[in-house]
Amino acid sequence: MRRLPINEQVRQRNREVTRVNPPSSLGAANQHVSGSLLIVTLIMVSFGLVMLFSASMSIGYASTGGNSMYYVLRQSGITAMGLVAALFLALFVRVHFFDRMFFTLIAYLVVSGLLVYVRLFGIVIQNARRWVRIGILFQPSELAKIAIVFCFAGYTSWVRRMRRKGHFRRKTMLGQFLADGWVDVLLPGLMMLVWIVLVLIQPHLSGGLILGFVGLTVMLVAGLPLRSWMSAMTQVLLFLLVVVLLVSLLLPLLPVDELRADLEENFRHVGRRLDIFFNPETVDASDSYQIDQSILAIGSGGLTGLGLGEGRQKYNYLPEAHNDFVFAIISEELGFIGSLTVILLFMLFMLIGISITLRAGSVFAAILAGGYTMLITVQALLNIGVATRSIPPTGISLPFFSYGGTSNLFFLISIGLILAVSRTGLRGRSQPALPDNHRVTAIDEPQRPRQNERS
Repeated sequence: MRRLPINEQVRQRNREVTRVNPPSSLGAANQHVSGSLLIVTLIMVSFGLVMLFSASMSIGYASTGGNSMYYVLRQSGITAMGLVAALFLALFVRVHFFDRMFFTLIAYLVVSGLLVYVRLFGIVIQNARRWVRIGILFQPSELAKIAIVFCFAGYTSWVRRMRRKGHFRRKTMLGQFLADGWVDVLLPGLMMLVWIVLVLIQPHLSGGLILGFVGLTVMLVAGLPLRSWMSAMTQVLLFLLVVVLLVSLLLPLLPVDELRADLEENFRHVGRRLDIFFNPETVDASDSYQIDQSILAIGSGGLTGLGLGEGRQKYNYLPEAHNDFVFAIISEELGFIGSLTVILLFMLFMLIGISITLRAGSVFAAILAGGYTMLITVQALLNIGVATRSIPPTGISLPFFSYGGTSNLFFLISIGLILAVSRTGLRGRSQPALPDNHRVTAIDEPQRPRQNERS
């Protein structure tokens, strides 16, 4: 047979090579951030600063001796820092840079230390010990909201890497069943529960509820096997059975009256808020005053509102108009159209975030995108629900609109991580999801043909 030219031999050999993964399947598949998410974020931030100025001008003027822009200027400075941090994460950091157990452990230890510190030495404001001052005054529970997503994403990715190396294997089926439930669900669940309890005892019921909801959300996004859930539920039921038996035996020795008194002291405000929602006719007018003024503001806005800056409830009628009840001021000044615009912005944000989550190339990227998307969306819906009297009143801010610089800083950092996922954490359009921490290696380089090889 005739000898083929060397170039033809190389082409033939390359045709026989099976490409395991195209180089563009992860990271290089999309080197541009999600423009739609970035635009929606900038609109919400700009809209929020305008409405914060309108809602806070009166209290700013009264509390600072004539500076009606006090609150919006402070918010603008921290928001600018958050935008810079978000853009840096989105444009210059590959999302899988953070997929290391070192970062997960550091984040968990720092947040746990802050939550313990605020319990022991925190600043008390309005009968709640939620704040610490480390250069700036902030609530560690706000940092915990974004850290709980980050830590679970890192932990789940680490567990899957360890399993591929042969770890967490047991010799018996029962041992493997119990180990799967413990490793996949119970251990991370207990780590989250520590934070939830530390937040609840501040007391901060809404913060604890949001942490619990976000924790459940990231577990669902992770796609944990049904076997692990069944194992975890079995072990939890057995544990609760043992606890009930022990409590029934030791009940005479426990300081029941003291425990009951402590619970009533810490959560008395919860019962009062439930009464405001379910039995408004039985509570004092002072207890329902805030929510009544919020409904009055929303109702007086009508279809198009009274006009930007023309609202009346912010003039010392509606408490916390620039914070938890800024949505009522939006409704009063911009009407149904303005309030609907806010809701649609958050719904659009959620849809874009879910789209990024579904196209994520690894479980780490998917948990980050899905967890942060639901965190911001759910907090916004809860705030709107409180302002419209759809759910019991609780202290929770409206992301990017309410005054609270550090919380908005953390929210912008979380959006920066979602944008980083959209740039470097997506799989190719026609490619299946890749294993966690997959490293692409090209195996289709041309090879030098052997001298005596014939076709």
